[in-house]
Amino acid sequence: MGAPRADGAARYCPECGAVYAPEVVACPRCRAILTAEPPARAGSPEVIHRVPDAAAGALLLGMLEHHGIRAVLRSATLPGYGSVRRDWSTTAWGELLVAREDSAEARSLIADYLLALERGGEVRDEDVEEGEPGGGPG
Repeated sequence: MGAPRADGAARYCPECGAVYAPEVVACPRCRAILTAEPPARAGSPEVIHRVPDAAAGALLLGMLEHHGIRAVLRSATLPGYGSVRRDWSTTAWGELLVAREDSAEARSLIADYLLALERGGEVRDEDVEEGEPGGGPG
């Protein structure tokens, strides 16, 4: 087994964008598993919403991606370590992160989605589409 090649063998943190050597598997700062591809946007992501469980996180993540916002769902527990938390400052299951330039739009979409859920019934695409102002109580 030879030494890894330096060209193209770097690993990237999907959350902070830091670059590491091929033998590093997780970002020491973010605790995220590294990827072979660099993140699409430079800069550190911003936490926009804390989620109570994986299902709620997956639903909100899917909704954001449906609207063209690239997001990351990060668990507060360490992968493979059961209930060992990497972040003891919150009781939430995890959090959604987006690029800073998308944070205002993402927060607005999540607020609209959660408001539609509170009203009850089905949440339709029209309930959270851009350009459609909330039509008042009803």
